[in-house]
Amino acid sequence: MLKGKKIVVVATTDNMIWQFLIPHIKHLKEMGNDVEIVCAKTGFWFDELRDKYNFVVHNIEFTRNPISLKNLKGFKKLVKLQKEKHYDLVYCQQPVGGVMGRKLAKKFKLPCIYTAHGFHFFRGCPLVNKLVYKPIEKHYSRYTTALITINEEDYLSAQKFHAKKAYKINGIGFDNSKYTNPIVGKSQMRKNLGLKDSDFVICTVAEFIKRKNYETVIETLSKLDDKFKLVCCGRGVLLNKIKIKAEKLGLNDRILFLGFRNDVNNIMMMSDAFFLPSYQEGLTLSIIEALNFGLPIVTSNVRGNRDLVKDGVGGFICEPDDSSSFAERISRLSNSKELSESFGAHNKAESVKYSIENVIKELDEIYGGI
Repeated sequence: MLKGKKIVVVATTDNMIWQFLIPHIKHLKEMGNDVEIVCAKTGFWFDELRDKYNFVVHNIEFTRNPISLKNLKGFKKLVKLQKEKHYDLVYCQQPVGGVMGRKLAKKFKLPCIYTAHGFHFFRGCPLVNKLVYKPIEKHYSRYTTALITINEEDYLSAQKFHAKKAYKINGIGFDNSKYTNPIVGKSQMRKNLGLKDSDFVICTVAEFIKRKNYETVIETLSKLDDKFKLVCCGRGVLLNKIKIKAEKLGLNDRILFLGFRNDVNNIMMMSDAFFLPSYQEGLTLSIIEALNFGLPIVTSNVRGNRDLVKDGVGGFICEPDDSSSFAERISRLSNSKELSESFGAHNKAESVKYSIENVIKELDEIYGGI
């Protein structure tokens, strides 16, 4: 068990810390460790980590581009910080944060934990990903005490690297306590959003970026009749493009673009199915949330998603661009309450292993070997 350590958590962006690591950092501090964070300030997340959660956060302007000169400058600042603070363990996240953290571990001969939230090389990825990211990950695994993966495909890859030990855990942990907003009943929530009890409501929670594949979400809806409504939670660079596509297909009155929401629990509880045809995932938190709320899930046959959803048991899996198959599966759910309830009950039971409580137990076993 880690205790009495001075730990630096290195990530590329503040958003990563805010979205995924708050319970983990709290746990490390409760174990008696002194924990500080290094990341780039990209939004409100940085200030909230510092002001709301009272974390010590250092702004170093890393960028997600692995060949950017900003990262070289950022590493020099990280080295300077290490000389001032004398951390004795590095805990790093994200590809660039993982490289920066492990370079630091190498330079100062420190133990290092690296969590791979989804290697950027994967089955079916562009060749450039394999040529760029795989050699980098393999090289820096030499300076990794514990390499933590969250899906089977990444775990098999990690075992071929040079880390002292590779592990697989059940994601980063779903934390039900993050929902502090009032619970709204299903009918009332639908009424609030202008939806009918008779609608079949499909929800998706994802950024509007290429890998989340909103193009197929919209195309799938266009193949379903008017009783099917879509609720989208998220924002991102492709939002306007997707809105234009929806308008061209005459779907404006069947889609709600809700932007960022802090009441995803209410959105999911009033929905009939969760849909995510993404091209690439690590282990999708939004799907884990949907499991927790007992939703049947329709998703794509990619790493991470197929770890979470067993086809025909908790939902349906199709190829990412196959909007016709997605539409047929969603229609099948709408026509069988028994099938939807069966999938939902299975998913609710399955979600327990992805809870923050269970994941922290898994991590504690790993920490014991550091």
